[in-house]
Amino acid sequence: MVVFCCAALLASSPLFAGESFRIVSQNMHRFFDNIDDGNDEKRLSDIKFKQRVKKAALKISDEFGLPHIVALQEVENRNLLAQVATAIYARSGVSYRAIIREGNDVSGINVAYLVKQGTKIKSVEQLFKYERLVYDGSRLFSRPPLYLEACLESRCLSIVNLHLRSMLGIRSNSSGERVRRKRHDQALKIARWVEHFQHSRPRDSLIVLGDFNALTPSDHYVDVAGVILGRPDNSNVKIPGRDWINDDLIDLTRQIPLARRYSYIYHDKRQILDYMFVNSAFALRLENIEFSRIEYRFSDHAGLIADFSW
Repeated sequence: MVVFCCAALLASSPLFAGESFRIVSQNMHRFFDNIDDGNDEKRLSDIKFKQRVKKAALKISDEFGLPHIVALQEVENRNLLAQVATAIYARSGVSYRAIIREGNDVSGINVAYLVKQGTKIKSVEQLFKYERLVYDGSRLFSRPPLYLEACLESRCLSIVNLHLRSMLGIRSNSSGERVRRKRHDQALKIARWVEHFQHSRPRDSLIVLGDFNALTPSDHYVDVAGVILGRPDNSNVKIPGRDWINDDLIDLTRQIPLARRYSYIYHDKRQILDYMFVNSAFALRLENIEFSRIEYRFSDHAGLIADFSW
């Protein structure tokens, strides 16, 4: 409902003193370990797994610059994260704590965090794991959103890490309606959670980030990103989204120059699927935001890197 212009806010506000706080979001492109858990999940060979662990550690240490928080999508389990953290420590001497909760995805992928030493973890909660899709009674979220409240010194930040339903099958005559309804209902559930958070904790900082599997401008079925922001564009969609959020979130990816504003390439077309939305309480602290290059030996998604004054 209320629309903010982040650039204008930044230009009119004094700079905050203190160190920068770096947050990265990265889809890891179906990162499994080398252990057979008996769940019919994908299993990497020992060599392939070691290569991926090393590559992830290099990426987080060198290119991402040892962020305070790394929000990850498409990772299998704690063992995998622990080995990445061990490899980061061997390279940099910096410790990370792994946070992951098993979800509902039949292929075994989940959302997770790596949290840097010195950053206090105040709260972790998996959201909506048992919620049902009204359309057919199946689980609403295959990868339930993962909430993290983390603190550095006396300041705390709440983060919701998302990996939403993809657009695969959205045009199908047999399954398309289910895909569309699931994408709509996921966005609506998150928007209602955001509104409750902002109403009950109006002074607290909030980031909603991750792989939204949503386009800007929207696809022609449902404006997933717009619903979560609090300003759905219903002018050209099959399923109109309701505006649940009184104080709209701010899409920080709009601050990235247009030539670099993409996280995925589909049929040679550059797209944004990965986002970082913040509330107005936190938007003023943005110092820089950018997408990394897409390195296909690592992932088919770019990383989203943001620095905030702290």
